[in-house]
Amino acid sequence: MIKDYRVMLALALAGFVLLALSLARQMQPEWAKHQKAYYKQLDTADAVVEIKQVNVNAPQGGIVVDRCQSCHVGASNPDAQGFGQPIAAHPPIVPGLEKDPHDFGKMGCAVCHDGNGRALEKHDAHGEYHGWPHPLLAGKTAQANCNRCHAMESGTLAGAEVYEKGRELFLEKACWGCHTIAGISTTSQAPELTDAGGKFTFEYLEESIVEPSANIKNSKMPRFDWVHETETVEALATYLKGQQKNRLRSADSAPIGYQKPPSIEQRIASPSVDAGRALFAGVAYEGSISRGGCINCHAFRNGDGDLAGGQIGPELTWSLRARGRTYIKEHILNSRSHVADSIMPSFKDYNDAELESLVAYLSTFDYKADSDDGAKLYDTYCLSCHGENLDGKGAVSTMLDPLPRAFRYQFVESYETRFKESIRNGIKGTAMPMWKNVLDDKEIDALIAYIKERSLAGAPRHFTRLEAPLPRPGDPERVDFKGKGLELEAGDPARGGEAYQANCTACHGKLGNGKGPNAYLLEHPLPRNLLNKEFFNQPAVTDERLYQSILLGVPGTPMPAHDHLRDQTILDIIAFIRANTTEESVQ
Repeated sequence: MIKDYRVMLALALAGFVLLALSLARQMQPEWAKHQKAYYKQLDTADAVVEIKQVNVNAPQGGIVVDRCQSCHVGASNPDAQGFGQPIAAHPPIVPGLEKDPHDFGKMGCAVCHDGNGRALEKHDAHGEYHGWPHPLLAGKTAQANCNRCHAMESGTLAGAEVYEKGRELFLEKACWGCHTIAGISTTSQAPELTDAGGKFTFEYLEESIVEPSANIKNSKMPRFDWVHETETVEALATYLKGQQKNRLRSADSAPIGYQKPPSIEQRIASPSVDAGRALFAGVAYEGSISRGGCINCHAFRNGDGDLAGGQIGPELTWSLRARGRTYIKEHILNSRSHVADSIMPSFKDYNDAELESLVAYLSTFDYKADSDDGAKLYDTYCLSCHGENLDGKGAVSTMLDPLPRAFRYQFVESYETRFKESIRNGIKGTAMPMWKNVLDDKEIDALIAYIKERSLAGAPRHFTRLEAPLPRPGDPERVDFKGKGLELEAGDPARGGEAYQANCTACHGKLGNGKGPNAYLLEHPLPRNLLNKEFFNQPAVTDERLYQSILLGVPGTPMPAHDHLRDQTILDIIAFIRANTTEESVQ
């Protein structure tokens, strides 16, 4: 019993001590201690210790309340230079000026540094707790908030070098090709960033650049090779943090002494190889603002075959030779006009001179691997998409839709006769280009022999695909259990649509776009997009081929046989697919 009283007494004493400390802290708050230390260093005996508050009017209504100088009491006093933090004078924002135009006594701290301007305790004032939308921006990252007062659309602003570098990088790294920022870009390939800084913290933006899936698990944004460059990422994140719709001043009422710079719309006017090289690299050319950056995603080879550039999109060394000028120009303006599910941005804002310049630069790529060695040919032309193990999982494969073909032995033995045609003339609606303008028949044969040798080596058994000719109207129904003498009719799209919804949507999706609920649970490759007009209007994609694919499945892929379906049902589904992929249909 005595021991219990001792425990209770100890707890009571501890509680009393904590209460006393709390009361003492309230009687002598931290900000008051800082002010006393400040006035002591200034040798000011009669100074009043008080909460200091600045109110900044916002044009959209309301007031920004700032009590930061209750602690940072010397921020606007030049005589406090050399004082320790938090009572030291704020260093000049604009370097080189005799007098900095920023008056911290009128604008406070939170306008530039965010945090919680109403709070008086350090942890709260700096926004260092979960859920606070605007934690403190320290050091050069505070340049993000220059955009709140200044016209920052283009040009330069002294003291905002990191922000300005971020804007250059947004263009150089081709971020503009996917993301819209009002006044900078107009694309809709990825989330709009006009108010990125208003919605997200600096840390969130920085993390999303380095690892896109960190905050959005199914993000399609690629992980670029340059994300390990700390200064690059910090500058980009600073620029994005500066994109805020709510401003303290409009662009037309920027502070005195600041001229709104030239328009960002200064463009390349005359086509040239040098201009194309600059666009490809994402750098400015003769004063124009860069709107390129192909090298961030695409690689190319020099005359010696050395590879440079990104490993996100297909290599461009032979793109012009394989595709031709018209295709390349159309693809740059709208890649989905050729590949329905392409994730390549639409560069629809390019003018004729910029398009011609890019094509002119691509035409300088002339490397060719002169060899009859199938292994070397595969490594040079096929590896980046189809993979080292011929499994369709090359370095750039994850960014292609549809995914590159996996050369499993069942597929190779079933479709060997298609190989040469597919390599020579490409496969429309996919990233597979025609190679007949790059490789001769001897080289194509060497490639096919290499693929066969690799794919069939160690195959567990020989695979033979059944023959299944396309049935015609008037033929007897294959599935006629009761012997009714059923005869086939021409396929009906309406019935085919009903059959499709009943049998195909789990993989191919209700819309037929290949994005059904089971699609991403399947083994490579994913289900075919049945709305891909470019693919289905090829001469090689006949009704007989579709019939065989549905009836017998597609060897080496997750597409199973559907021999339980009546032939009439299969013909109806084919009619439904054709109705959605004719030239007149709308995807």
